[in-house]
Amino acid sequence: MNTLIKNTNTRKSIKADICDYTVIDLETTDINVRKCEIIEVSAVKVRNNTITDRFSSLVKPSGTINALITSITGISNEMVKDAPAICDILPDYLKFIGDDIILGHNVASFDRNIIKLYCERLDLPPFLNDTLDTLSYSKRCNIDVPNHKLTTLTQYFGIEHKNAHRALADCIANHECYQKLKKFYVEK
Repeated sequence: MNTLIKNTNTRKSIKADICDYTVIDLETTDINVRKCEIIEVSAVKVRNNTITDRFSSLVKPSGTINALITSITGISNEMVKDAPAICDILPDYLKFIGDDIILGHNVASFDRNIIKLYCERLDLPPFLNDTLDTLSYSKRCNIDVPNHKLTTLTQYFGIEHKNAHRALADCIANHECYQKLKKFYVEK
């Protein structure tokens, strides 16, 4: 079953145009879900299609951030040296998200799975929020773009996206893209 939003327990599809959700984004030390460490968590709460609250924190990993990740994210070892550890910040992050539908770009394959793994490792309740992945969503929209990267979509829609690959900036840009994408979505 190929759907955009799935309940991880029941696989129930939610195809409604959502207006209340929380956009999430993580920055990590690697693209491998099982090997990476979180170095930044951010989320924006959306009510009636408007951002109403924000959460953002750098996270101190147990290892070091390599030069490639610093060049992509701008997050350096110096920046995270006094940041909270993931075990200290994740409960607050999850509390902020609550039971909202989570929206994010590649969230179904990446961010959600990382959070689920950390919940298991830290003996926290399972992360089972319904998900709308804007990467999949954008592929179902009638728009002419060379790829469906978040930076490509923000450029296509003329959305300001300073600090790409910083979690809070990506959350805000993702929310704005989703608002634009809604009118182009085609049920297939």
